[in-house]
Amino acid sequence: MFKSTRIRFQSFKIKAAAMASIAILGTSCLNDIDTPISTPAAYVSIYQSSPDAPDMEIFADENRVTTQPLGFSEFIAYSPFFTGERKFRFLNSLTGENLLEQNLQLEVDEIYSLFVLDRSDNLDSKLVKDEWEVPKEGFAQIRFAHLSPDAGELFIEFSGLETPITPNTNFKDVTNFGEVEKGTFDIRVKSVESGELLIEIKDVEIKEKNVYTLLLKGLYKELANPHSMDLQLITNYFDF
Repeated sequence: MFKSTRIRFQSFKIKAAAMASIAILGTSCLNDIDTPISTPAAYVSIYQSSPDAPDMEIFADENRVTTQPLGFSEFIAYSPFFTGERKFRFLNSLTGENLLEQNLQLEVDEIYSLFVLDRSDNLDSKLVKDEWEVPKEGFAQIRFAHLSPDAGELFIEFSGLETPITPNTNFKDVTNFGEVEKGTFDIRVKSVESGELLIEIKDVEIKEKNVYTLLLKGLYKELANPHSMDLQLITNYFDF
């Protein structure tokens, strides 16, 4: 159902600040991007989904990205970064231990989401180029990020829609953005293998002309864990 879509960076720049103002649990940044407006840049959002990792300080090369430690299910809204190959380091905010180090390529005028993934003993990250179209009147665009390490292969249903809004997804999959009509929906996450309902969130409002990421994060098989499985809806973009 989802196909690759695209929005030009020039249009996005006007709306980037608006996204930061409505981001759930968002934080602002960055020393890395305190540069003149004419400096070529990429825009990156960072989401921390590791359910048992400590709060993190994040660096791009020697530049600190975080203004405060980034905890589970918190994120940094889109912010400009120097382009080229950047060495991202994720450190334990209390001990300074290096939890993960990866070289990532950032291109001029491109928009990315960086997801910190998996349990702390197998920490990983995934960089995704964010491409969408400005939603038309009466519609939004939405994608799904499967960030739950133990939930298995699954699909997403919106109440009132005949077909799932995403293809079947495995852990670490991030779908393309796709169109969905505005409305209020019950969102259901179901197992591909058994058809079992894993989690349901009721009365979620999808507003027209918004672009969303729906994230499944936390642990399914450890319901007593304070970081048990849950859904989180983040607004990437909205049109005034």
